[in-house]
Amino acid sequence: MESPLTNPADARRPAVSCDLCGARDAQRIFEKHGDNYVRCRQCGLLYIDPQPSDAELAAIYGAHYYDAWGIGDAEDAVARLKRKTFSSMLRRLREKTGLHSGALLDLGCATGFLLEEAREVGFDPYGVELNEFSAAKAREKLGANRIHCGTLESAPFVPGSFEVVVMSDVLEHVRSPRQLLRETRALLRPGGALVVVAPDSAGLSSRLLGKQWTDYKREHLYSFDRRTLPRILEQAAFAVLDLRAFPKYLDLDYVHLQLAAFPTPLFTPLVKALHRITPKRLRRVMVPIHAGSMMAVAVRKD
Repeated sequence: MESPLTNPADARRPAVSCDLCGARDAQRIFEKHGDNYVRCRQCGLLYIDPQPSDAELAAIYGAHYYDAWGIGDAEDAVARLKRKTFSSMLRRLREKTGLHSGALLDLGCATGFLLEEAREVGFDPYGVELNEFSAAKAREKLGANRIHCGTLESAPFVPGSFEVVVMSDVLEHVRSPRQLLRETRALLRPGGALVVVAPDSAGLSSRLLGKQWTDYKREHLYSFDRRTLPRILEQAAFAVLDLRAFPKYLDLDYVHLQLAAFPTPLFTPLVKALHRITPKRLRRVMVPIHAGSMMAVAVRKD
């Protein structure tokens, strides 16, 4: 997972300006787990202010960060779901841009599921991953020279090296999304494409669950919607070609595991009961589910 960690000794952080418009005019919306969620009165961006410290984020992004995926106990089943989801993502990329080959960089590549799928359909895959355990797994699959363990800022990539950059569930994690997008743009060749998948804070699941929405969590420093995501992409000199809800392929076992790790008062008991009475073979049936994510496809403007 891409993260801007700089000083693990930092205990407190000052209030932040809106990363989209720069204003210091935010309204407190709610509090969750000790964090204040505020909305910029000027542009509508929702974010945590003040942000968790570097030390707090470092503790979150530890060796067990991806345990909720089921990596280890059910890795083959998780791989099947993730690769099916990423296959649909790459298909939409090809439909909107015509790109089907060239160097592809996955920021926050985890254990490399997207990169495996990208390689199969013709791309030359590279990844950046902060979590050492996950980066090691990705290196086993793709090769040590293709996975950088650390942040994008510390990666040895040459400007203009990539045809495609993917950020799947990454942009909401970083201290400054706008800065990351500018750094990403520099890595793209003229006309290169960017794919962003992020939780939609104005989507149906968010509206149903309110502050209990599972994507309101400490490491999600920003919460985008279909107004603020294209605006921040355009600010970073990207032209947005497509923005729509993005279904992810899930099965009942995976949803049950996720809701045990990130419980909600509405869905966790419901899914727990359903999981208990469903035969094992049916718990592994893949279904595309609109769980609150959106996907943007954009190209570098020159």
